[in-house]
Amino acid sequence: MNDLSHLHTFVIAAYGESPYLEDCIKSVQNQSCKSTVLITTSTPSAYIETLANKYCLPLQINPNGGSIGKDWNFALQAATTDYVTIAHQDDLYQPEYTEKHVTALLQYQAYNPLIAFGKSEVYNNRNKPVNFPFKNFLRWWLIFPFHFKRCINSVFIKKSILLFSNSISCPGVCFAKRNLQRFCFNEKRKYILDWEAWYEMSQVEGAFVYVNYVSHIHREHEESATSTTQLSILQHEELELLKTIWKNRIIPNLIVRLLSAAK
Repeated sequence: MNDLSHLHTFVIAAYGESPYLEDCIKSVQNQSCKSTVLITTSTPSAYIETLANKYCLPLQINPNGGSIGKDWNFALQAATTDYVTIAHQDDLYQPEYTEKHVTALLQYQAYNPLIAFGKSEVYNNRNKPVNFPFKNFLRWWLIFPFHFKRCINSVFIKKSILLFSNSISCPGVCFAKRNLQRFCFNEKRKYILDWEAWYEMSQVEGAFVYVNYVSHIHREHEESATSTTQLSILQHEELELLKTIWKNRIIPNLIVRLLSAAK
């Protein structure tokens, strides 16, 4: 096994007592190339501590939690390597995730990469793949330019893939932390903080790198944020961001209606 632990860290952002946390831990430890792995949480418990001890993982407690943004910002700060993945506790990471993402970021190092992202597969609460999930089809369509060029630093093209929806799956993103010194998630957002983050990144110097690989399995279940979303709050946040992107009211309202109908 090649050791990339000096370059890449998986920070597992644990919350509550997810029954899928142990599977996530196994998936990030069983990589073709070794990463540093640690757990962060703002909801410490015997359950999380027991798993951390079982797999000999450092556990860092966030004393100032209370939002997804605060938890993710703490997770990013906890890592000391150049490249960081905030691992979502319900998801699984394919064995070559570290190898492919770090290799891609190193390959395009001259372009000042900001993030590397790949494709995802969606599983339902019965641990079965969802055939042709609309979200994945939409993302495939939105990131069209990356099907021809894997590394893009054009502000116009980076912004273009985020005009209609969140085209980048957050759990699979590998952050080039050393190139994102001033970056942080919006701690006031509940649901679209990742989309907003990619949009802000798209406007600064640096590249987005696409890894043409199903890098992770995203699990949707009754307790997950994606299925318990308060629709009115989600729509409000989407509308706010879309108004910022489009600078008007008509198009954002239309997009939010279309997104809501597709959910």
